[in-house]
Amino acid sequence: MITKFTIQKIMDEARVEDIVGEFVTLKKRGSNLQGLCPFHNEKSPSFSVNPARNIYKCFGCGKAGGPLQFLMDYQQLSYPDALRYIANKYNIEIEEEHRSDEQKQAEQEKHNLTESIYIANAAAQKYFTDYMLNNDNGKIGLAYFKERGFLQHTIDKFQLGFAPDAGDGFTKYALKNGFQLDVLKKAGLTSPKENSTYDFFRNRVMFPIHNMTGKVVGFGGRIMIKDEKSPKYVNTSESEVYNKSKLLYGAYFAKQEIRKKDECLLVEGYTDVISLHQAGIENAVASSGTALTPDQIRLIKRITPNITMLYDGDNAGIKAALRGTDLILEEGMNVRIVILPDQEDPDSYVKRVGVEAFNKYIQENKKDLILFKSSLFAAEAKTDPIKKAELIRDIIESIGKIPDAIQRSVYTKQCSQLFDMNEQILITEVNKARSKKASEQAKTERRQEPKQQQNNNTGNNNPPDDYYDGSNGPPDDYYPPEERDNAPVHKERFANTDSTLPYLEREVIRVLIEYGNWGIMNEDAEVSVTAYILDEMEGMDIETPRYKPIYELVKREFAEGNAHPDSFYTGNDDRDIANLAIELLETKNHVSENWFAKHKVVVPEKKDLFVRDIQSALLRLKQYHNIVEINKIAHLLRDAQDEKESERLMKLWKLLMEQKKEFARTIGNVIYRPST
Repeated sequence: MITKFTIQKIMDEARVEDIVGEFVTLKKRGSNLQGLCPFHNEKSPSFSVNPARNIYKCFGCGKAGGPLQFLMDYQQLSYPDALRYIANKYNIEIEEEHRSDEQKQAEQEKHNLTESIYIANAAAQKYFTDYMLNNDNGKIGLAYFKERGFLQHTIDKFQLGFAPDAGDGFTKYALKNGFQLDVLKKAGLTSPKENSTYDFFRNRVMFPIHNMTGKVVGFGGRIMIKDEKSPKYVNTSESEVYNKSKLLYGAYFAKQEIRKKDECLLVEGYTDVISLHQAGIENAVASSGTALTPDQIRLIKRITPNITMLYDGDNAGIKAALRGTDLILEEGMNVRIVILPDQEDPDSYVKRVGVEAFNKYIQENKKDLILFKSSLFAAEAKTDPIKKAELIRDIIESIGKIPDAIQRSVYTKQCSQLFDMNEQILITEVNKARSKKASEQAKTERRQEPKQQQNNNTGNNNPPDDYYDGSNGPPDDYYPPEERDNAPVHKERFANTDSTLPYLEREVIRVLIEYGNWGIMNEDAEVSVTAYILDEMEGMDIETPRYKPIYELVKREFAEGNAHPDSFYTGNDDRDIANLAIELLETKNHVSENWFAKHKVVVPEKKDLFVRDIQSALLRLKQYHNIVEINKIAHLLRDAQDEKESERLMKLWKLLMEQKKEFARTIGNVIYRPST
């Protein structure tokens, strides 16, 4: 494992403009660099590189990150491989953490096994392909592919082959060429049988399955004879390198075209993918007959947010189209469905009508998921009130899973019109569905918390009566000018909660990340901003679930003596933390370097404003908690039965009120009030 010291050294040395510049043509624009986004098609550049913050962001598709993230997303590298790529580029020596001999041996054995499985799979692929092309007994496999209309260059591209009917033909070949039997078993290529072994794949045409870097990780085999006792398709069993729930067939060959077209076509089977690629539609992948999984969806999401699902026109195809779609919505992706004409699948249809007519049909018959469900059952539901209610509830559940408020609003309105229902009723039901889900998620999280933490969360948490209700977000002057247009999006993210606290905590987290390793005077000594803020936060915590993980990371690192620069967070191997840090730090608008020359206006530098920035964020949060405490005391005073207790509470209430006035005087603006 690469040491933290080396990782930080790599992060410090890596320059985003150098890494991105290897793949994207960048031009100077103000203090930033700009170019055409490599993650989606665009004619006008919206891809911005910020050398000062060492991050990039596309304001068209939303992709963002640092040097590491760019390599991981664009080159499909793993986190360690991206680190090594940068280390090699900047001639940085990589140090490995000290491990015991046992740990080193175990890791080495695991690494050796993984590499051996890769090599065995590669050898198996070559064996199956060679057997099909050059052995008379393998011609049956080649004939099958030719009958399916696959040209030789397509067969070569997908490395198709044929597994012989002989019981142990491949196993004997592999053992003869130096492969260990244990590796062949763990790769899923050889199976034990009493005192002997036999090939796992026999008398099947073979479809190698590749990971995103192009390595063969497993196989799918289709039987060549009708046998009710044998499944039509079999796949490699789970191994160190093969997990079918995390793989999509054809993704390695499709990733560049998916990125270029900003759309992924999702089909059911191997032959669907191959036929579409052969026809020039190379942004197609398949889930290989399995129910779509969150890992597969995220694999697509790394490349594009747009999925179009193509399915057969029979009942089975329609049911398949609906499986897993709510998972896609939950990931914030755009999903559309195309049902092909009856008795057709993507493989047969593109061959019958040709690529031009196929593409035209897709474009004319795309339906978003909600409207697809609605139109599918609307005719029947209109004559049956019970089925109509069931359908609407089903649609509401799906709408409630969409994180984007605008999309939810559009879908709700369309469903309202389609079913001739009051839109406000649907909005209320969608909000109920979202609240129910949030409540269930909160209960799950609480069950996972240590008992002591749960005890600390009990008590009266009702907000004060005189607080601003927060339902419309914070006051207009809260957001910096460049963020005000996006304010409703932030507000919606915290719907059905006290909507003021997240904004205040957001600012504390922002200054903590932005200035963490800067120096600041605390009494008579200079300390890091991290130390200063954590000291000021004594007795308070970050409560917003979205910001809590990054705050806990800051505290853990500080406990080890680390006060990190922002690059530690924007380049973190935890993508959620990295993306959040970038979101907090990056804005679309930047002051031009020649602002003074043009307008004779002096723009203060960050170093002149950062203390005020930090103190403002802390004071606003303290102000909030001050009034929460005033509210608690007010409730206790109202219910107090003992005179001495009332006197004690009154003194505390007066002290808190004085603090409230001091906060208002110091901050000099509207008090932020949580909802009642």
